[in-house]
Amino acid sequence: MFANALLDRLKQLRLGLSEQPRANALESLFGWLLFLAVLAWFYRLPPWMWSTHLHYGGDVIEAVWQANFWRDAVLSGDFNLISREMAYPVGTHQLVEAHSGPGLLLLPISLAFGGTAAVNVGFVGGIILCFIGARRFLRFFTPSELIASLGASAVTFALGRTVHVTGHLHVSLGSTGLVWFAAALMALRQRADEPSAWKRAVAGGFWWGASIIAQPYFLFLCLPLTLLLGRQQKAWRYVPAIVLTAAVISGPYLLSVSQAIGYMEALPPPLQELAHYTSKPWDFVGWGRLSFWKDLAQIKTSWKLPTQEANLQNWGIGTLILSSIGALVVWRKRKMRVLIALVAITLVLSFGPVWRHERQNPPSIQRLNELLWHLGARIKPSTFGASSGPLKSDSVPLPGILPVMFVPRYESARVAARHSIALGLVAAALVVTALGQVRGGFAIVLGCLWLVELLPAPSPTILLPQQPHPAHIWAAQQLTGSDKATFAPRALERPLFLLHSRYLANRLPSANALLSFLPAHILYMLPWYANLDSEGLLDDPASLAMLRRAQVGVILASQKSVELAKQNSALRFVECFAPKPHQKAYYPTLCAFELLPDPEAFFTIQPIKGFSTFEPRWVWIEGTHAQAGWWMNKPDPRRLEIALRAFCPATGEQTATIKLNGRTLATHRWVGNCWELWPAQLTLPAEQLRPGLNRLEIAAASAAPPYLYDANNPDRRPLSVLVERLRVLPVEPAEAGR
Repeated sequence: MFANALLDRLKQLRLGLSEQPRANALESLFGWLLFLAVLAWFYRLPPWMWSTHLHYGGDVIEAVWQANFWRDAVLSGDFNLISREMAYPVGTHQLVEAHSGPGLLLLPISLAFGGTAAVNVGFVGGIILCFIGARRFLRFFTPSELIASLGASAVTFALGRTVHVTGHLHVSLGSTGLVWFAAALMALRQRADEPSAWKRAVAGGFWWGASIIAQPYFLFLCLPLTLLLGRQQKAWRYVPAIVLTAAVISGPYLLSVSQAIGYMEALPPPLQELAHYTSKPWDFVGWGRLSFWKDLAQIKTSWKLPTQEANLQNWGIGTLILSSIGALVVWRKRKMRVLIALVAITLVLSFGPVWRHERQNPPSIQRLNELLWHLGARIKPSTFGASSGPLKSDSVPLPGILPVMFVPRYESARVAARHSIALGLVAAALVVTALGQVRGGFAIVLGCLWLVELLPAPSPTILLPQQPHPAHIWAAQQLTGSDKATFAPRALERPLFLLHSRYLANRLPSANALLSFLPAHILYMLPWYANLDSEGLLDDPASLAMLRRAQVGVILASQKSVELAKQNSALRFVECFAPKPHQKAYYPTLCAFELLPDPEAFFTIQPIKGFSTFEPRWVWIEGTHAQAGWWMNKPDPRRLEIALRAFCPATGEQTATIKLNGRTLATHRWVGNCWELWPAQLTLPAEQLRPGLNRLEIAAASAAPPYLYDANNPDRRPLSVLVERLRVLPVEPAEAGR
C-alpha cells in the first residue's frame, strides 16, 4: 500500500516537472509567433528585394549613403573621410554623420551584399535583437514567457522606439544595445554573488559600448539604467568593469568623432535648439501619427503638433493604466522600487532643460533664469549664447538644465525626447508586473489588447534610385576637373534622394548641408539659408556672394525660378532637367543656372569662423582669430590680395598675422595709426598649398567692444580687424613665370 502511494507520488512529480518546461516552451513559441506576426505586419519587404528596395521613413537614405561610403572605402582602399557631397568647400567629415556608426557596424554585410541590403538587414536584425533582449529583461519581472514576449514586442515596435524603428537606423540599433544593457544589469543584480558575475558586467559594458558606436547619444541615454543594480553593493562593485569595457569598445570611435567635430569647427547646439527637441507629459498618452489606428491618431493631433519627434511616438492608453497599477505593486513589494525612480528620472530628462510657455515669467523665475544663464554662459558660452536669450522670458528651468550646464558634451545629445526609450523599457516592466497580478488567461488577453493598441502602421516600401538625376549627370560633366560645386535651395522636395543622387553622380560636390550639427562655416549662411526658397536665392545679391565664396558654380533650382533667373545678370540659365518617368517618385525637376564670377567681390573664399555679419564691402573679425578657406583638387599657384584696418582704441597698437595652412605668410603692426589701410599682395606657390581644403588664418593681438570707448556706439562685439579685401585668385601664366 505504502509502495503504491509512493510510486503514485513520484509519477505526479515527474509529470509536473515535464509539464512545466513544456508549458514554457509553448508560451515561448506563441510569443515568437506573435512577434513575427507584428514584424511581418510592419516590415513588408521580402529578403529577395533587400538589395534594391527600402522600407522608407526618416533618414533611411542617409543610412544607405553611409553604408555605401564605408563599403567603397574598403573596396577602393581610399579612406579619405572628407566627403564633398555636402558642406563644400570644407566638406563633411564622415564621422560626424548620424549613421556613420551603423555604416561601420554593418560593413561586413555591405561588403557582401551592398549598402541597401545592409540597411535592410540592420533594421530587421536590430528589431529581432531588440525583441530577444527586451524579453530577457522582462523575464525578471514575470514568470510567463508569453507575457514577457508581449511586453518585448511592445518595447520593440512602440513606446519610445516608434519613430526610430521606422526611419532612424542609428537610434534603432543604439536602443537595441540599451535593452541588452538593461538585461545584463538585471542579471548582474540577481547573481552578483556568483563567480561568473564579472562576465555579466563585461556583457553589460559590451552592449553599452556597441550602442554608443551606433549612436553616441547612448553614452548618456544608457547611464540612468545603472540604477537597476538597486541596493546590491556587490553588483555595484562591478561598475568599473562595465565602464572600462564600454570605454574599450567605444573609446576609439568617440575619439575619432571628437576629432571630426574639431575638423569641421562644429559648434555645440544652442539651448534654443535643445528646447525644441523635448517631450511634454501628454506626449506619453495616446497614439502617434505612425500608429496603425489612424482614427485614434487623429484624436491625438487635436492637442499635439504632428511633426516633432516626441509626437510620433506611440504609447496608447493601456500603457499609462497598466504601468500605474504595476507601480503600485512594485511600491508595495519594495525590492524593485528602483523602477519608479527610473520612470521619474527618464521622464524628467525627456522634458529637456526648460519648459516653454506663452506667458511672461514672474519676477522670481526671471531672476532664476538670469542666474542660470549667467552661470551657463561662463561654462558653455556657445550653448547659452545670444540666440537662446528669449528663453529667459518665456520658459521655466527644469532639472534637465543641470546636466546641460555641468556634464561635458551632454548638450551634443540634442534630443532630450530620446530618454523616452529607456522610459518605455521601464514602463513595459511595470506593465508586465501588473499583468502578473491578473489570474488565469485574462492577463494574456489584456496583454494582447495592449499590443494590438500599439500596432505600428506598415512601413512604406520604395525602390531606391539606381541612377542619378539627369541634372546631376550634366553638372558632374560640367564641373569635372574644376574646383566648383553645386547648390540646391532647401525648398526643393526630397533632399535626401538628391543627396543619394549626388553620390551616384560620381560624388558630385555640393554646398548644401543636411546635418544634425552644422559646420561653423554654414553659420555664415544661416541668415538666409535656414528658410531659403529658390526665388529668394536668385534675387538676393548677398546670397549669391556667399555662394561664390563657397565655390558654387552651378545652382539647381525649381522651374518657377527660370523667369527670375533670366532677369539676373549674375546668373545664366542653362536648361531644365526632368527626371525620367521611373524617377518621378523621388526626383523633382531641376533647372540649372550658371553662377557667374564677380570681378568686384572683396572676399572670395569661404569664411569658416571668427567673422561678423558681412557687409557689401567689408567684414569685421570678432575676437582675435578668424579663419577662411578654399578647396583645390590640384595645388596650383594662387595670388592673395588682402587689405586690413585695425581697431585698437585702448593701446593705439595692433598686430595682424596672416597664416596659410599653419605657416606664417606675413605680419603687420599698427602703432598710433590703427585706421590706416594695410594692403598687401602675396604669391602663394604650389608647394605651400595642398590638395583639399586650404585654410587661411588672420590672428590679431587684441580685441575690444566699441561701446567701451564710444558711448554713442551700441556695438558690444569684441572687434579687432576690419577686412576690406581678402581675395584668393588664380595666377596668370605670365605672372607665375616671374
